[in-house]
Amino acid sequence: MIRARLRSLLPVLAVCACQSNDGSTSEGGTDSNGPTGTASETAGEPTAGTVDPPPTGGTGDTDDTDDTGEPPTGPYARCGAGIVDSASGEIDAARYKEVAGDWSKEAVSCRLGPTWAELHGDAGNDAPEVWGPAGQTCGGGYLTDGIPVQAGVCPEGGGCYGSVAGQALYVPTAGPGAANPGVDRIQTHAWEQGAISSHPKLLSSPEPFVTRPEYDAAALGQPIAIARSERNWTNDGVAIFANGAVGTGGTATSGSIGAYYQFPPHLEPSAITITSNNEFVLVTLWNTEEIRGELAVLSVRAPTPNAHSWWYHGLFNAGGVRELKFLGTIPLPFATPTSIAAVTTHGWTNPNDAGGKSMHSLSFTGPHKDTMVDTCYTSTEQMVDPANSQPISAFAAGGGLQHLIARKGYAVVASQWEDKVAFVDLAPLLDYFHSMYFGSEASCGETLSQFVWDKAQPGDQVLPQAPADVWPYTFDVAPESARPTVAAVFDVTAPRAVRVGVDKAQAIYGPTNGVDVWKAYAAGDDGVLHVFTPGRLMASWFEVGKGEQATGEPALVATGQICQHPTTMVMHRSLEADHPTFLDVVPEKVDDKTQEVRGSNDGVIVVCRGARALQHVVAWKDKVEVYEEIRDSRMNDPVAVWYSDRADVRTVAEFAGQKLLSYRFGRVKIEDWQEGGCGPQGAEYGPGEDGMGDHEFAGELALPGFPFHVSVANVN
Repeated sequence: MIRARLRSLLPVLAVCACQSNDGSTSEGGTDSNGPTGTASETAGEPTAGTVDPPPTGGTGDTDDTDDTGEPPTGPYARCGAGIVDSASGEIDAARYKEVAGDWSKEAVSCRLGPTWAELHGDAGNDAPEVWGPAGQTCGGGYLTDGIPVQAGVCPEGGGCYGSVAGQALYVPTAGPGAANPGVDRIQTHAWEQGAISSHPKLLSSPEPFVTRPEYDAAALGQPIAIARSERNWTNDGVAIFANGAVGTGGTATSGSIGAYYQFPPHLEPSAITITSNNEFVLVTLWNTEEIRGELAVLSVRAPTPNAHSWWYHGLFNAGGVRELKFLGTIPLPFATPTSIAAVTTHGWTNPNDAGGKSMHSLSFTGPHKDTMVDTCYTSTEQMVDPANSQPISAFAAGGGLQHLIARKGYAVVASQWEDKVAFVDLAPLLDYFHSMYFGSEASCGETLSQFVWDKAQPGDQVLPQAPADVWPYTFDVAPESARPTVAAVFDVTAPRAVRVGVDKAQAIYGPTNGVDVWKAYAAGDDGVLHVFTPGRLMASWFEVGKGEQATGEPALVATGQICQHPTTMVMHRSLEADHPTFLDVVPEKVDDKTQEVRGSNDGVIVVCRGARALQHVVAWKDKVEVYEEIRDSRMNDPVAVWYSDRADVRTVAEFAGQKLLSYRFGRVKIEDWQEGGCGPQGAEYGPGEDGMGDHEFAGELALPGFPFHVSVANVN
């Protein structure tokens, strides 16, 4: 296999003159229609000085060759080999542009890594078949209609219910188009009355949001990726498409109609993430005019579901997205970003976080009691309803609710083709938003323009982009200090996937009995998992309050072997449901105190396409260990996995098999909040034939194409 590498440390990008949509150039600015670059200093190991970006080569008519002079070959030939000269670090501009826009089935498969056949030939799948319950066909249900009830009793209609639903992305068999844009809405777990089913179910094909006229399904092109928070509720997934569109896909309770943004043609999206509290969407871009990588920032305003969401741009919300406001971009220290993950500090998760108050009780803007003019509250005398409002001082530094606003956060961006992982500090952006909302009555008053703009638009249409001087301000209007900055760059051989720890549960909720550092993960194509600490870039509010937050720079803390050619990685979230063999790495007690680990920081699930397996990995202190591997004779081409919020159900995208496979780990419980109501009170069911197993097969769902991404969230 021939794969070009950039092995020297990529330096800091200098201030650059950037072409705008009208063909003019500007330095370090961004208008509301298209981003431009800015200066950014990158600290890595070692720290680099400011020099020119990676050089580009070719005249636009060069052959698709790498540094050997031969056409790229091997599993990655179509999606990256030959872009970078391994000796000089030079970017082949023609090859760069070709790869950036290629999202055909063959290119998507290439981006997912080598198949079993490419690595092992035609050897069959000798894994055993994982047992799964046959279930029972029931009438009278809605959520379980058409799928087997796998635990409990048949529903009779009404009563308690809930589900986990979202989107599956795939390459349509006949290619993407208006009839089949490659995004379906699916359900992966459901309960109603006494019935439970984790069998995947098709809810709508295509995803209803994608059929809206504002999206123009015929022109979207192939879907690329979709993002949801791995900590907080994100009703609407945010997806990117090959034509440069960013759009949302909904759920039954999100209360939204969709949100949309369109990048200009020279900015080709490659990966997407959303911050923990759904404040911002981050999209990696290949700039085919300047031949450089950029990170786009879009502010999220998601006022629904009403009972669970704030209605302010860039603050905590539950993901019923009304608007995506493009703020601008920052340059990345490499030209070919391929994956991204992000985290922000703990926000509101339930009324206990805010003294028992709901989100609507935390309103800090509204009509003035005397004038009825919208205002930012600085005292109770201004409030129409003091019981459901708060002064801005409550959220400012030292205020009783300051912990509800993220002030720290970061993104990890990787380039598989340039052997780099970069840490991007989001604190400048978070601090700026905090200062605008809570710094003074005057600054907060400026943010009210977001509601003026919204009210002026038709309520049944997807919002167009607001002008640059409507809050939130784009980066060319906001102060330069508001831009995120690149904090560190590390050498990692061909990083295929990245993930970030989103919750150090002990540090937030209890005594710090042996708590480990915050972690970030990068999985290399060579099967090495690199574990970093973000240092000063991340801390919980409780760590800050106790003076226990880290003060150092991002650093590598451990490496360990996992499967080679990993395809996807997600945070584990539920270590306790699996084999307790992770205790071989993590001591059960420290100083006679029971020690708890959390998958949301200390474990990842790795999808191994070429090994036909899922691997469960724990990272603790300086150790990394694969403590469990799941293989199934049905799992022949796994390329992605996501989990269900309401049960430990993991749904795998089976690319070549054109289907989704679901597996249930751990116990499920009848969720019943009504006295004597909706089924066996608190009944629990374990996996396996005897209810005592580690996991079971929950069912499969055929799709009209080749799936490569699954993203779901709680719906109730």
